[in-house]
Amino acid sequence: MNNIELKERIDTMDVQTPNTGLENLPVAVPVQAQERIEALDVIRGLALLGILMVHLTSMFGNPGVYLEVLGKNMWTGFWDTAATSFVNFLIQGKFYTIFSFLFGLGFFIFYERAVAKTAKPTRLFYRRLIILLLIGLTHAFFIWYGDVLVIYALLGFLLPLFFKRKPKTMIWWAVGLFLAFVLFMAISMAGVAFAKAFQEGLIDEKIQELFADMESRAESAYHAYGQGTFAEIMAQRASDTLFIYGKALFASIFLVFPLFLLGLYAGKREIFRNIEANLSFIKKTWAWGLAIGLAMSVVKFVFKSQMAGDPLSFYASSFAVVGFLGDTGLCLFIITSIVLLCRNKKWIQKLKPLAYTGRMALSNYLFQSIVCTTIFYSYGLGLYGKIGPALGLALAVVFFTGQVFISKYWLKRFQFGPMEWVWRCLTYGKFF
Repeated sequence: MNNIELKERIDTMDVQTPNTGLENLPVAVPVQAQERIEALDVIRGLALLGILMVHLTSMFGNPGVYLEVLGKNMWTGFWDTAATSFVNFLIQGKFYTIFSFLFGLGFFIFYERAVAKTAKPTRLFYRRLIILLLIGLTHAFFIWYGDVLVIYALLGFLLPLFFKRKPKTMIWWAVGLFLAFVLFMAISMAGVAFAKAFQEGLIDEKIQELFADMESRAESAYHAYGQGTFAEIMAQRASDTLFIYGKALFASIFLVFPLFLLGLYAGKREIFRNIEANLSFIKKTWAWGLAIGLAMSVVKFVFKSQMAGDPLSFYASSFAVVGFLGDTGLCLFIITSIVLLCRNKKWIQKLKPLAYTGRMALSNYLFQSIVCTTIFYSYGLGLYGKIGPALGLALAVVFFTGQVFISKYWLKRFQFGPMEWVWRCLTYGKFF
């Protein structure tokens, strides 16, 4: 049980237990820097880079969430097309998947440590999630609409149902949820086919209504974020946030929560604590992840190019299914690749810059939103709609490099990132 604390990064929240209704409990101390597993820090750092690349090429600087439905590409130059293809094939979806897996693992670690240190671990776990939910809501409605923390917090409330389950049970649930989503999509496609056969006029009318709504939302976003007042930006951000949550919450139960369960599985199996003992399993996961992930990512890339402008096509309906398989496969491939590389001390040193950002992932994630919205929104530089994917990709690399140096500077002086520290204090109800 003592060694489980080695797997923690974002979720290293253990401190002296304050007087918050958990009186007379043993003392828990922060995990020391030398006790951390470097590979997990590297993985989180890499995930942050991938997420930033996606956001800077398709979301921060344009209403990509609406343009994708419309099948519109505002940037058709060679370098912009190449950057978009690179992100769609190798980056899009892969790193949120990694983040989801690591959150599941982190939630498990926190709960296991809470069990050892408090009489009411579930109560403390829920309190931690409530704080995360509040941080996410603040991020979504006051900084940027592309928040994922709210979804993570809400899904986290289901995790105590699985903490005491066997590892295989988590795998079966993860597979079952995905298959339920496949069944739902199959029924939906059958319904669309039936409607097209017998009510084609009604379907066309609904599609036109959808496109009109997306056009209106995109135009509103261009105006509000590019040249609107602060009040107009706030209103647009609230509208965009509610739109995304309305679309994402249902699907996340079937496509994000299974990744949480995979993280729980890894925690239960102690895979990251006992790398050598699980080496055969890790290598098999690496091979299967590459094979399935690469094949399904090719299919996903083709489907994405074919579904533009037709949200009810076979390609659009199947996109989420093949996307989940491709993203999860390459997610596991990336994670196991880093784990295998970090068995070599030379590679640990080479990947160290990623570890700095990964050690304060929550702070860096929020910092990305603050800086990038300031660059694009009218209250800052007002570059919304003026930077294409190629320049956005280059900006992502430059900005992330800056985050590496800032994180290194900060961690030489403090043990935790600023938001990790805030999360800790609010979780335990005490100023540290």
